[in-house]
Amino acid sequence: MTRTILLIPIALAAITNLQAQTIGPATLNSAGGSKIIGTSEFDWSVGEMTMISTFTTSNVIVTQGILQPSDAMTGVPQTSLLTDNMQVFPNPATSVITIKYSSRATGTLDFRLIDMTGKTMINNTIYVKEGINDQQVDLTGLACASYILEITAHTLHTETKSYKIQKIK
Repeated sequence: MTRTILLIPIALAAITNLQAQTIGPATLNSAGGSKIIGTSEFDWSVGEMTMISTFTTSNVIVTQGILQPSDAMTGVPQTSLLTDNMQVFPNPATSVITIKYSSRATGTLDFRLIDMTGKTMINNTIYVKEGINDQQVDLTGLACASYILEITAHTLHTETKSYKIQKIK
């Protein structure tokens, strides 16, 4: 009887403390910190892994296991020729597609229509004015297939967008 009385609390304690194994992205570090050097922020941890290799320069010592710097970047924003509101329609298309976009600056725009073998079917350069623009691309001489429309804007930097176009009938 006394064994049963002793086993009941032990069994209850074992049952209530049962937990499934958890695997998570969190890592428990024994120590660490962060430091801003120039325009980069560096975070580090101590006790996460053993030292495997160290790289040194005259000012910096980096040991494997140091966490990557954060995404915070500084710089001068560049003016983009194309905004994110570019539209290519209709898709699928039978004879003509229209590229409609809003431009923040003047410049040139190259567009190429490429088939799935990599062959350039249409290659054209147009001049872009500031504001809303549209350009029609004639597909009547092309076979019914899938194509990649690659649009490249040229200003202070180059910006490229790609679209998958389906030609039917």
